[in-house]
Amino acid sequence: MRTKKIKGSRVVVLVVLAALLCAVADLALYVYEERQYDYDMMDVLSGAMIGRTVVVDAGHGGFDPGAIGLSGTLEKDVNLAVSRRLADYLRQSGATVLETRTEDQALAGTKKEDMAQRATLANENDADVLISIQANFLPQHQYSGAQTFYASDNVEGKALSESIQQSIIEQLGNTDRVPMSLDDVYLMNALEIPGVIVEVGFLSNAAEEQALNDADYQSEMAYAIYAGIVRYYNSLEREARSSVVEEEEASLLRQ
Repeated sequence: MRTKKIKGSRVVVLVVLAALLCAVADLALYVYEERQYDYDMMDVLSGAMIGRTVVVDAGHGGFDPGAIGLSGTLEKDVNLAVSRRLADYLRQSGATVLETRTEDQALAGTKKEDMAQRATLANENDADVLISIQANFLPQHQYSGAQTFYASDNVEGKALSESIQQSIIEQLGNTDRVPMSLDDVYLMNALEIPGVIVEVGFLSNAAEEQALNDADYQSEMAYAIYAGIVRYYNSLEREARSSVVEEEEASLLRQ
């Protein structure tokens, strides 16, 4: 009986691993055949997201529409659309994903409490990072391009922000913006983990507002963000392996 239980457990583990590998392979094949994005296939297939917990925050919602575009686009709707696609990519790569909202709703009755609930979700669930999807708006209409933001005192958040921004530049090719630090954003300051705000574009720019309403572009943006997250974790794993090798070499020299 015991031998059968052990064998049964091994079968379950193998089935789970096979399912994860198939999901990642399906994701890579879909992107390659349908989107033809310029990305590093080995990054996508690395398994870097397995075991990671990511909070995907669709900014605004419910009573809070966020910015309103020139033709009436509500920021909260764009944020949710991109967030849902990002969550799908992350789950297919083996990550555990917590979404602050999956429909048009706020997390509380006031803006302050709503923001506090988003931070609490991340802090109390042992999440690794939080990605908040937002859209931008300025009185001037000529500005465009996605941009990432991070808390100035968070080194990990800065590195993640840089990785996502670089991925957006490479994948979409329509922005030359650089990551910026923010010191006055409640959500970023309330987090106990690395967090990044991704402003996916300007609703005050007519062409970009139109793009942000397009389902294909939303998927492209979500994938670029996803690829940046994967790249960040791959770099951490490479650094960890390098440190182990250096320590082993130092140990041999001391002998």
